[in-house]
Amino acid sequence: KLSRLFMRESSKILHAPLPSLTDRQLIKLFKNCLLYHRQQHGIGASISWQADADKERVTRGIWQKIETHLRQTGSSHELADIFGILTTPEQESLAALEEKDFLRLAILIKSKPKALRIFKTNEASEIMKKLHQADESLYNKINKHYRNYCWLTYQYKGPAASLEQFLGRWQTLVKGQSDPKSLLKKFISERKQVLNQQKLLNKQIKLTPYLKKIVRMGQRLVYIKDFRKYALYHGMYCYEPLFIEIGRRLGLTISQIWAMNTWEIPDALLKRQFNVHELNERQKLAVAYTDAKKYVVYTGQTARNFLTKVVFEKQFQQMIGELHGTPACSGKAVGTVKIVNLPTDMKKMKQGDIMVAHNTNPNLVPAMKKAAALVSEAGGLTCHTAIVARELRIPSVVGVPGADKILHDGDRVKVDATHGIIKKI
Repeated sequence: KLSRLFMRESSKILHAPLPSLTDRQLIKLFKNCLLYHRQQHGIGASISWQADADKERVTRGIWQKIETHLRQTGSSHELADIFGILTTPEQESLAALEEKDFLRLAILIKSKPKALRIFKTNEASEIMKKLHQADESLYNKINKHYRNYCWLTYQYKGPAASLEQFLGRWQTLVKGQSDPKSLLKKFISERKQVLNQQKLLNKQIKLTPYLKKIVRMGQRLVYIKDFRKYALYHGMYCYEPLFIEIGRRLGLTISQIWAMNTWEIPDALLKRQFNVHELNERQKLAVAYTDAKKYVVYTGQTARNFLTKVVFEKQFQQMIGELHGTPACSGKAVGTVKIVNLPTDMKKMKQGDIMVAHNTNPNLVPAMKKAAALVSEAGGLTCHTAIVARELRIPSVVGVPGADKILHDGDRVKVDATHGIIKKI
């Protein structure tokens, strides 16, 4: 609910005539949005992120309770095979909804000879210009899809996906051998299959009412965390034109506005109180420190001195034959390791590689789709890697300490995602 309210309020920024608003009106718009942002990111995080972030407490708790039930009832089911199915949410993620809408538009493009020819014979930068003349209805539908979903990969500072990126995806699909109708049918069928398996398993393993509630809680956590994250990306995307306008009035860049604390923005715009040197220093290096008595931002040498005194917790396994983690989606795969932590790393990925990351995010999904298996240091059934693995049915092991430090590009490994084991071969 908080995420939906935040999305509703932040959308008002996109529809506001920002240049014609007064300074006070801009700040009112910002504060109204920030109210829901704080609740969504504060209260929401305590429910959907912190609950499982430390040592996968929720994931392991659900796992252990179901494991005990299977043992006590003498069930022949292997928990690793069914855990991902049981904890799959009934609701589809926003990424899944975009994929279905994308495929439906690809089907429409292929059904229209003129539009198909435009996509096949033009650069992405020229497609919309020619499509507007040839098929205004399709032109409008593509623009609507772009507006509805361009922010999915925005994260905290953008950029949003460009229209050309969407057009490029459609181009690749309609030029290739894959049939969008078959892909959509498979996508929907696999989703139904998982939900049907879920219903069948509930009957077969005879979960108690209490365990059903626990499993349902796991499903809701997975969905809420994913939805909350996308709502946050939407909000950050909506802030961008507001911050650009505030920066224009103050003679500052959007990066300098981003470097402000939220309570500094009203003072900057209404009182013209801000320190340009400090904002520039924060962009180079900044440490935000808080305790029960104070909140302070250190920059420059002060920040470096502070960091030398901080003891960071490190958890690494040694590669003695194998690494262990939590199964997120069962299955097995053999392949070549590619470390992918940033979008710039994605060019390394080839079909069938084993993708290893500290954690994944929506920007990395194109690479994840190529993977024979996914491995991440971030863990828990609510981590992004686990969510995408279940949606795409890719074998995955999460919660592997130091995975992207111990494994290296080019390593040949065998991933047993049913038992949470990675072995070098």
